[in-house]
Amino acid sequence: MIKVGHQLSDENIACKYSEIAASLGMPTYFYKAVAHFVGSRPQGKVLDLGCGNGDLLSELIPVLLNMDLIGVEISLGRLCLARDRLNNRVSLIQIGAKDNHLPFADQSMDLVCVTEVIEHLKDPISFLREINRVLSPRGRLILTTPNSDAFPFWEQIARIWTIFPRLKFLWHFLPFEHPLKTIQPIDTVLSIGEVESIIQQAYLSPIRVCGTESFPFLYSMPGVRGLVYRKILSRTLFDGLFNTLKMQHLCYRTFWECKRG
Repeated sequence: MIKVGHQLSDENIACKYSEIAASLGMPTYFYKAVAHFVGSRPQGKVLDLGCGNGDLLSELIPVLLNMDLIGVEISLGRLCLARDRLNNRVSLIQIGAKDNHLPFADQSMDLVCVTEVIEHLKDPISFLREINRVLSPRGRLILTTPNSDAFPFWEQIARIWTIFPRLKFLWHFLPFEHPLKTIQPIDTVLSIGEVESIIQQAYLSPIRVCGTESFPFLYSMPGVRGLVYRKILSRTLFDGLFNTLKMQHLCYRTFWECKRG
């Protein structure tokens, strides 16, 4: 586990996120894939923690038709973008960077979504324990995180690049959260095993895990990207194969469904 920016103050982190709000984003497929992973659910309340610019909420609105959607974000800049995008179709709440207690009652949420968030937190275990508190007895947590295991030998490659900085192609072989690669003010390089440990320490139990973006170091290279764009290579095919074989550790994005206890 390698940490970036964990020494910054919470106010500084929130300010920096507001400055880069418009430049942050995920691959176009990502939030559709998360919505598909969530699937249809019965009536209840849905909480999107770290809702950012509202990307996931916009995908969940047509999927969770009978559920009340709530988005929470610390960055005012990103929350304003979400408000403009969603046109008051969901409730949006800004919380302070130091707010360790969510403004919701115990067992009040039926579904909590946390996409690409815990790697940007100083204390993800306490954060997930607070989610555990607000989850209803049969509620579910949908969590997505990066997985550094999908980049083999990244630690050795980082050392080589530090010694030989002109070897810029090595950038493709490092996790996006690495200090030499990330643009985020706070970031953490996490393996799939470290993520599972964090989940369990928060008294949550994984019941389903799915991986996407297999072989990320190859697909990030310009020549291979062109083959994927022209549909000569199918990333979906490899992702499906590795999930069938229970080899999610080869996928960069991991989707978790967790229950209490």
